[in-house]
Amino acid sequence: MRKGRHLFLGLTGAALFTWVIVHVGLSGILQQIRAMSIALPILLTLSLCRLLLQTSAWSAALKCEGLSVKPGKLIGIRLASQSMGYLTFLGAVISEPLKIKLLRAPYESTIKATFLDTGVYWFTSALVAIAGCVCAGFQVAHGGHYAWIVVAITLLTLGLFVTARGKPLLSGLVRVLGKNCPSWLTRGEAIERSIRDYRRQQPALVGRMFWIDMACQLLLASEVAVVVWTLRLPIHVATVLAIEGITRVLKMVSSWVPARLGADEGGAMSAFMAAGLPPVFGLTLALSRRVRDLLWALIGLAWLFWGTRHETSHNSTEGALAPIA
Repeated sequence: MRKGRHLFLGLTGAALFTWVIVHVGLSGILQQIRAMSIALPILLTLSLCRLLLQTSAWSAALKCEGLSVKPGKLIGIRLASQSMGYLTFLGAVISEPLKIKLLRAPYESTIKATFLDTGVYWFTSALVAIAGCVCAGFQVAHGGHYAWIVVAITLLTLGLFVTARGKPLLSGLVRVLGKNCPSWLTRGEAIERSIRDYRRQQPALVGRMFWIDMACQLLLASEVAVVVWTLRLPIHVATVLAIEGITRVLKMVSSWVPARLGADEGGAMSAFMAAGLPPVFGLTLALSRRVRDLLWALIGLAWLFWGTRHETSHNSTEGALAPIA
């Protein structure tokens, strides 16, 4: 039964992967790869570094629960679950439970560790999204790049300071917005409360994971800087934060769309326009990231197929060696 479910997931993911390729257009993807011959390898390298950092944070959370899993397996599970979440309309609804299932460990421990890993990462992502949106707002209203740097650095410093003090950061914002508060911010406030409760129990672990995930957010923002540099556009810290913040929020909102088709492209173009840059260049950023995401999805699906085949072989061997009653 377990083998059949995993095989079904793999076949479903492969079908969705093919569907995404057809709708995006293979020729467009190949043309984008040629156009981004310099930026794309850098984006892949940054993404690999982020994957390793995320794996180390997840591994630390699992070890705190008494579970030791090989890094290679954690990377495979993360890519497999992310590929299913990326290619389906279920998003985190399927990717998070799939992580827990593929670990094949006691559910209580894996759920707690995985939720902590996802929660801390999501919280740092929300901080960057808020900072970016504030920067974008100032950019539209005033437009001075140097003022942006001051605003961005001040905002991030205050955010980290409030977080370090142990007092809620998002709950006050949720109360101010009231009924107009977006669902993703409400979810972030709930996750923040859970993380703070866990932090009181394991302060060193949560602090370590927080800074690891902040490094991951820096790598994500660096992707924007790389693309802007490749397009020979002026690079400003606040502009990079504004673009990353807007695209991050739109990515959260459109997570139910398979592969976020259209949402990523439209969001990136809107972000570039808000930052005072030609919107068409936003398409370059979106397609470059899509090529990267599709590559990781392909690797994740391959790992899922390999894991299913390996499990089938292992179960067959155990059956052959089982004693006859």
